[in-house]
Amino acid sequence: MKKISISVLTALSLFVGSFYLNTVEAAQESNADKMVESRETKTSHFTDIQGHWAQAAIQDAIQRGYVDGYPDKRFLPNKQVTRAEFIKMAVSAMNIEVASLSSGSWYAPYVAAAESAGIYKAGDIGNSNLTERMTREEMAKLAVKALGYKNVEDKQWMYLASKDGIISGTAPGVISPTGTTTRAQAIAVIERLLQVKSGKALPVDKYAVAAAEVYWHKTNIFSVAPEIFNGPDNNNKNVGIDSWKLSKLQFGAPDGSVVAQVDELIAIDWNDPKDPNRKLLPSKEKLVWVFGAKSNIFTDDLQAYVIILKSHYVVNKKPKLYPFDTLSLNILGYNGKPNGANLNMPYPIESRDSKRQVNGLVIPKTGFSTRGNLNVIVETITAGARVYQNTLSRSILIR
Repeated sequence: MKKISISVLTALSLFVGSFYLNTVEAAQESNADKMVESRETKTSHFTDIQGHWAQAAIQDAIQRGYVDGYPDKRFLPNKQVTRAEFIKMAVSAMNIEVASLSSGSWYAPYVAAAESAGIYKAGDIGNSNLTERMTREEMAKLAVKALGYKNVEDKQWMYLASKDGIISGTAPGVISPTGTTTRAQAIAVIERLLQVKSGKALPVDKYAVAAAEVYWHKTNIFSVAPEIFNGPDNNNKNVGIDSWKLSKLQFGAPDGSVVAQVDELIAIDWNDPKDPNRKLLPSKEKLVWVFGAKSNIFTDDLQAYVIILKSHYVVNKKPKLYPFDTLSLNILGYNGKPNGANLNMPYPIESRDSKRQVNGLVIPKTGFSTRGNLNVIVETITAGARVYQNTLSRSILIR
């Protein structure tokens, strides 16, 4: 038998090893290509998502593996989602561990997983019938809980979800809390939730935030005019947005003979022609702000917010003493006096349109100083009787 040198054996071994590695790498690359091709094929064959507003989110969701289409090659993005279906998608998307259960409905393991993770508990949504359709507010509630928010007030869910960019409006300034949730909407919310949890800051629909704030506690002043009512110095429970409580919106005589109710306090950005609440105002030509006996015409370059008060009497057993079914609005704490055309403190507004009356103030964005805090106060308008008033909020503002 012929002897083979060690060098030849070594070379042969290196060649075989190299061939093996190259073969494995080639196989891995081939498998990766097939996986990518599989994902692309999986998303591209759903013809009813092409051009859909949520197409990109749907494709990402399919690739993540927490949702799929139907055997007939349709995805049905506009099909309504039940509470159980949304919980399953959310749990799967967040990779929450799901334990197998020996009995119960198909969604029971996912509900149990959601409960263990603290994003859902019995009673969180409606009548707890998980096979019913999910509303947008219920979807927002689960998303907010998944972000770890604690001590959330009733109806605050939509506000927190929209403030973080997870929920957007169904139209400018419309949040539709009881509206239906579609597969596309559910996926969009879950995809945004995953991004926020990863630390990404999302674009925010400011009109949705303002509308959600009104839905939560009957005002939007802290969203529309935050630099005035909720600035950086308002960081405790006694000032800014935390000073506003629904319990403050009703007040009156101790004997209950006169009870006033604040329905809404709406801020309108005069310099935003797309502000959805501009519809509450008459046309520019019929709107004026008043100082003393002088009426000043609204102009496009007026840098100001318009604050509208909606109110009424729940009880008024003294109509002759309290003849107006509305309250007066005051925002106190500004310094300074009007200087020519400059606006540097709040002034009443009037409408010259008999069909579009307004009750409120116009407040400046610039050119003013303060005493260090602002108080939003409402009070009864009387004919010589006792005045009842209440402070709705207090904001720290130093200028």
